[in-house]
Amino acid sequence: MPATITVNWRAVKRLALVLVCITLPVLYYLYHTFKPPVALYTDLFASEVELSKTVIQTQGKDRYVKFRQLQGAGFNNQAQEILLYHHLALQTSRVYVYQPLIWRPRGEKATVPLSAFLRGVTEGSISEAVFEEVCPPEEIVHVNLRIDYAEQWFYAKDILNRKDRCVVVDDWVFNWNYLASPGLRVVWPSFQEYLTGHFKWSDNVLNIANRAEAKLNLRPNSNTSGDGEPYMAIHLRRGDFEDHCLYLAETRQGFTTWATLPLIQQTIYSPALDTYNTTSVMEHCYPSLHRILDAISQQARDRPNLRTLHVLHDGAWDHPLVYLQFYKLSEALTNAKWAEEEGWEGGPMRRVTQSSDVPIYSGERDWSVCVDVELARRAEVFIGNGYSSLSTQVIALRLGDGGKVQDITLV
Repeated sequence: MPATITVNWRAVKRLALVLVCITLPVLYYLYHTFKPPVALYTDLFASEVELSKTVIQTQGKDRYVKFRQLQGAGFNNQAQEILLYHHLALQTSRVYVYQPLIWRPRGEKATVPLSAFLRGVTEGSISEAVFEEVCPPEEIVHVNLRIDYAEQWFYAKDILNRKDRCVVVDDWVFNWNYLASPGLRVVWPSFQEYLTGHFKWSDNVLNIANRAEAKLNLRPNSNTSGDGEPYMAIHLRRGDFEDHCLYLAETRQGFTTWATLPLIQQTIYSPALDTYNTTSVMEHCYPSLHRILDAISQQARDRPNLRTLHVLHDGAWDHPLVYLQFYKLSEALTNAKWAEEEGWEGGPMRRVTQSSDVPIYSGERDWSVCVDVELARRAEVFIGNGYSSLSTQVIALRLGDGGKVQDITLV
């Protein structure tokens, strides 16, 4: 006779109730933490159109350029390209036609208004939403600009300096390989001036960064007598980066964008990068915690009064081990015995803060990566990763502000 299975429905109901009681608060938290500011974005898209029409009315018969841009990569990958295209447009006396950012965490087609993040780029430029109003299809000249990297910048300027009023660039000019090539270096002198005169975050980014400084008691390097403590910032790039670093090591890739500048090479923590050595590439792209500690120690020994560290990292629910590595760093850096052994005359770090300590309110999660960049920009010292677009963005902004090369270390 087959065995009879008896189900305790009362116990099942209790278990289901417990699961519901646990799940609902978690879902509520996730919704309110990660929901985008839909109403604000809608208003900003509309505002971009109106401001663009004002630019058109003011500029009249000016010349315009729209580029083929990177779609769907991380924020800093998109931002570094957008800034270069805007700079190129200004260098050739053209009005830049900007496009929305693609917000990859919500899908490859999810768009957000550029003005919500990079306000400076949108000033005096026009949105692609009104491009055909000023440049109907029959008046548009399509061009391809890609050539040898060494001549790329000069060739692009030469073509865009021509009289064609409405230009659309069909090929992807500032691709990954170009951004890692020596050809980019000739852009730096004028791009540094561009950053000084044209780079502006949105008010949303600046408000959160200022709030973070107040809550975390951090003092920006531009304010030597204000409240808060001067601090060092380090970018701990982990998450999904290890697999990417393995690929870069196998293909013998070097640093990217502004980390390739000759003046930055003196900031590389020894030993120097050797792209023909896979171990060397991994050492710089995905450094061990010991190497990271050594790089911090090198700066801390020379600065006995700098004993607050802010750690930028990509820890998340799908990358929980990043938090473990952060806590390991924090434990070592705040250990008096370890600091003494390392020769820190000013003692160990008194405080170590992290990205997740930044006060981000409901609807503000999209700006967190921008706030990371801005807090690192304002730090007395920055320690970064030459393979990361976030780190190289910080380097460019610091130098654009007139910062010193010796206040930077690349692990």
